[in-house]
Amino acid sequence: MEIYLDVLFLENVVMNYLILLVTAKFSKNKTSSLRLLMGALVGACYVAILILFPNIKFYYTAFGKIILSFVMIAVAFTPEKVLQFFKTLAIFYISTFIFAGAAFAFMYFNQTGSFVRNGIVYIFWQSKWTLLLLSIIMVGIIVRIFWEIIQSRHIKEKLLLTLRIAFESKIIALAALVDTGNSLHDPLTNTPVIVAEFKAIKDILPDEIQRIFLESKENDLISVTDIVSNSTWLSRFRLIPFTSIGKENGMMIGFKPDYIEIGEDQERKGVENVIICIYNRSLSKNERYRALLSPELVTEMTA
Repeated sequence: MEIYLDVLFLENVVMNYLILLVTAKFSKNKTSSLRLLMGALVGACYVAILILFPNIKFYYTAFGKIILSFVMIAVAFTPEKVLQFFKTLAIFYISTFIFAGAAFAFMYFNQTGSFVRNGIVYIFWQSKWTLLLLSIIMVGIIVRIFWEIIQSRHIKEKLLLTLRIAFESKIIALAALVDTGNSLHDPLTNTPVIVAEFKAIKDILPDEIQRIFLESKENDLISVTDIVSNSTWLSRFRLIPFTSIGKENGMMIGFKPDYIEIGEDQERKGVENVIICIYNRSLSKNERYRALLSPELVTEMTA
């Protein structure tokens, strides 16, 4: 069987480049097309050496191949931290397995012959470029599916933020979801509203307000008005009208906290002009979040 080194070299450059490109997409490492190409050339040169110098046994060992993957990652990405390097390496191996699996799938369904020699797979195919093209299409579909799954999870994580509420020297922290459907505002001051579970913020509320929810009187407008009007916290509490599915003219009890903080560490931002509305049920089945943030508050935080 005749082996054309130039064709084999070019095929490996193309395949290595695509594998590194997928690795870059999933790892989100900053790189360039030139660096990806250089990393691909390193892998292709390795294959060429295996063919030209078959007596150098080191290149056929698992250790030699691991060293090759280390060099390819270093050339293509240059990760700054050790953990980032090994994370990128793991994604590189996964991407390699995806490409290899796609190629072998086509070989299996088309009953294409092949053999392995010195760690290199040789395929009997009338057009190797056809196999390469079909493999790329298959990998593109797989990568698209995985990318959408990862992106959807990433978006959900970004929409979950830590919320701290301060009220009369008491502070409570809870997880909050940025809810694009939450457009509630205080009708008097046009202040944005956050909806929070009663059980999550109970400890910072005055006793008389707690009794409203413990006795499930939050929908009894007369009782709520009477209790709030006789409370020493009258100036801090509001009645916020709302509309939802199954309830057109609802009313929620809200209060003005001393301030709130959204986010963690350096990204934490404080907001004073806000109303917290109290909800006497669970907002999430698994209690992953206990409050609903207005997108307006997040926009102000990142502006």
